[in-house]
Amino acid sequence: MTTRSATRPTGVPADLTSFVGRRQDMSAVRQLFADARLVTLTGIGGVGKTRLAYRVSNEMRRAFADGVCVVELASLEDPALLPYTVLDALAIRDQSAGSATEILADRLQEQQVLLVLDNCEHLIEEVATLADALLRAAPDVKILTTSRQALRIAGEHVYPVAPLPVPDPAAPLTPGTASQYPAVTLLAERTAAIVPGFRLTPDNEAAIARLCHQLEGIPLAIELASVRLRLLTVDELVDRLGDRFELLREGGRNLPARHQTLQALIDWSYDLCTPAEQRLWARSSVFAGGFSARALAKVCADDRLRETELLDTLSGLLDKSIFIREEQAGQVRFRMLETLRSYGQVRLAEAGGDTDLSQRHCDWCLELVEQAGEEWVGPKQEEWTGILQLEHANLRRALEYCCSDPGQARAGMRLAGVPWFWGGVAHLTEGRHWLERLLSLDPEPSRERAWALATTAYIAAFQGDQATVEAMAEEAHQIGLQLADTATLAYSTHVLGMLHTLSDDPGSAIPYFIEARQGYAHSSVSPQYADSLGIELAGAYIFTDQLDEASQVVAELLDQCVANGDRWNHSYALWGRGFIHLLRDELDLASADLGEALRIKRSLGDTFGIALVLELLAWTAATAGDARRAAVLFGGVERFWKSSGAHMFAARRHSYQESIRDALGVTAYDEAITRGHAMPQEEILAFALGESPSTSAGTAPKTTSTLTPRQREVAEMVAAGMSNKEIAARLVISQRTAEGHVEGILTKLGFKTRAQIASWIAQQSPSG
Repeated sequence: MTTRSATRPTGVPADLTSFVGRRQDMSAVRQLFADARLVTLTGIGGVGKTRLAYRVSNEMRRAFADGVCVVELASLEDPALLPYTVLDALAIRDQSAGSATEILADRLQEQQVLLVLDNCEHLIEEVATLADALLRAAPDVKILTTSRQALRIAGEHVYPVAPLPVPDPAAPLTPGTASQYPAVTLLAERTAAIVPGFRLTPDNEAAIARLCHQLEGIPLAIELASVRLRLLTVDELVDRLGDRFELLREGGRNLPARHQTLQALIDWSYDLCTPAEQRLWARSSVFAGGFSARALAKVCADDRLRETELLDTLSGLLDKSIFIREEQAGQVRFRMLETLRSYGQVRLAEAGGDTDLSQRHCDWCLELVEQAGEEWVGPKQEEWTGILQLEHANLRRALEYCCSDPGQARAGMRLAGVPWFWGGVAHLTEGRHWLERLLSLDPEPSRERAWALATTAYIAAFQGDQATVEAMAEEAHQIGLQLADTATLAYSTHVLGMLHTLSDDPGSAIPYFIEARQGYAHSSVSPQYADSLGIELAGAYIFTDQLDEASQVVAELLDQCVANGDRWNHSYALWGRGFIHLLRDELDLASADLGEALRIKRSLGDTFGIALVLELLAWTAATAGDARRAAVLFGGVERFWKSSGAHMFAARRHSYQESIRDALGVTAYDEAITRGHAMPQEEILAFALGESPSTSAGTAPKTTSTLTPRQREVAEMVAAGMSNKEIAARLVISQRTAEGHVEGILTKLGFKTRAQIASWIAQQSPSG
């Protein structure tokens, strides 16, 4: 005999606190249910999967005649009890002889119910089996699950729940805009509920933005941090977050035990991993900023974690939301949130493997840079530029390791002593910082020290620091003589030539450059050194009005770069030829060469080179009598000089600026300078190249084209301040696809910047 309760399924628990953000997430999940019967919300613990599931199911409840049933599984330890737990939640009392799963299937086959299975990760196989059985038996049942990994059964649609958007600390925060970021709003609301009188103000919003960025937008971490603000100021909390697991230990008493501290939350995730996954989680924490599968194998694989097993282990961590997959510069890469990486570092130190892994990571970085140096001049140059930019954080991590141990200083000098890396891919000031730290650790003469000294002097030359150039170049030269090292002597002589270009007699540099060129010809160093010297030799000829000699050097370099595929130095040679055309008053030719150089440099991301080209384009515009254009370019180029860490040609610049100030008048000149300085970097490049002028921010586009629903969705995400990476994660698409959507929107609307998209969205009616 069977009795069936008439009780409707258990409803959705009421919210006890405000629900912040996630509007686009809710819309996306609802859209998935239009076609899907099983949707799984995945993500790390504390990211807000449960709150999102409850909110979505509450909004969808009217679509289910028999209601919504929430089944909380976190406290269920015995997998065999899963179907009975669901029966209890549905208030089904059945005394028939069938299995619990059969009873569920029979009871639900004519029901229209949304079943919410919350916190499934520790019962993943059992939940997958039950969900599959119920979906097959009951055609009007839909299931929403939350889990740190997908069920991986037919018909499942997975929706990764990302942390809340946070302000980018590298971008200036416009006063009054911090509240546009859900993470900031959440922190402000939760803290106001705990700390009487707390509110977001112009005085504290920058500090709160920094705090939310350090907390990585993880809602639980933000909730725990708000409790600490009873005792600490925002700035004090930011300063102490290095030990976030000790600091964020006090949560609400009505939270599940695993959510009452950040440590407990991640312990739960760690315990759900296999031993191999735990080992790889800990070992991969040695990387900073991300890594490829190849790098992971190189650094982390050994007898206890074999390379043949590594891909499967990586896949497991990806499934469990420990790793995040991204596509950047045509590469598949993985990363962890810093909170998870920090946890892995603790586990690695406990296992006693942190020093060994740091050494292996450093060796991998050194091998990477040396291979890049060998292949730099040639067809792989652009590929290597992208790789080194992607690995910049890892190179920093390796340099920090070398600086922590005097015995590793020489390895660090080899790593940091590459001038073209700091001048093009990274930042001159940063390069000098690392080199000076490493040089102080190992004063003994060595080839590594000589090279590091010469590179420091080379950087100092671009910064106008003659004293450092002289002292370090001379010491490098003496070491070269002592070691009878032809390459070191050539490089130090090259840098001594740079010293003379800074003097009142730049022509005195020419003999040094010619001697260095001969030395390079008899050494095995990368052709990059001799090619860079060619640019500097041409510059010395230019600054001494020997334009015919300069033209010959530039022409030889151009031919060589065309032959060997070296686009980096090709762009510098075009810059040199453009400079010569400018001095000969051949302004159209100058503009053409400089424009082509700028296009190459933009594609390579050569910030220092971009600054050099923009500088000459400003001089060319001033010479042509286009004073307003010249002033805008002068305003814009300052951003690139600052970004590169160098600043050159001050005396010549002053004379051009004086001439255009006289032509425009002080007010118009200042306005044009301000306009250029305010332009985003991509916009000033487009302006310099004469590309189609961007529509003024805040104005409607000329085109009346309508965005597709997907484009409209992406445009709203852009307006919310999300990056392409965040959009890709939210929509479960590749970053390249997200970039394509943004480019399509810009093209369709006739815009050039993301800010214009945001302004346009703000002006639209709610219906679009």
